[in-house]
Amino acid sequence: MKRLISALPLLLAMNILQADEAAPLVHIDPLDENRANAMHRGPDPHAQLSPEQHMEVAAQHMANGRLPQAMAVLTQALAKYPEDPRLFNMRASLELQQKDIKSALADMEQAIRLAPENPLYRVTRAQLYLSFERKDEARKDLDVAIKLKPDLVPALFNRGALLANLGREKEALADFDRCIEIEPKLPAPWFNRGSMHWALGDRKQARADIRRFIELSEEDSWKQAGRDLLKAWDDAEAREVAQGEEKAK
Repeated sequence: MKRLISALPLLLAMNILQADEAAPLVHIDPLDENRANAMHRGPDPHAQLSPEQHMEVAAQHMANGRLPQAMAVLTQALAKYPEDPRLFNMRASLELQQKDIKSALADMEQAIRLAPENPLYRVTRAQLYLSFERKDEARKDLDVAIKLKPDLVPALFNRGALLANLGREKEALADFDRCIEIEPKLPAPWFNRGSMHWALGDRKQARADIRRFIELSEEDSWKQAGRDLLKAWDDAEAREVAQGEEKAK
């Protein structure tokens, strides 16, 4: 009985700039066609923004649920800065929020073309490849990401999850071991490592890992998932005992 958490919550890496203590950028709605009601008069002030400022404006729109406006800002930015991989990456994040997986993958292809040495971009593209069952390509991206940054937990975790789903539990276990070595208080790798131990027959260690997962988890739904898995294992063992007793009669 193998259950997995398939992707770390910290992905997708969006590269949104954090606002500093200064006042946020004042900007118009890029979709506002009625300039008489716009905050600015005259030419579109977005034309003067740097890539970073465009990203900050887009982030403000996203934070307030104005996804079409955020998309318009990023599209404007890419028209001016078509060689900036951060803009493609951020637009892919937005497209993913809107469940436009195909467009998100196309943008991540561009981001990696421009920045092939960025390991987080590789992890993101791998997750998108998996949406289309392109497992070999996903594995290659995760391998490259780990080669570029051996201690990158998102890459190790997602490769472990992929290997587990391919039935390669021992290799997956090694990746989850490494995740826990690097980030011992991150709960998700404990859940998946417990599942690998169970699949490989080490039931004592499997239960210990799931109990640690429950201790570390802050989300009630995650804690319940751990308790449910322990119960499922207990029930499975009880059935095994009952079947063994039945055969012995």
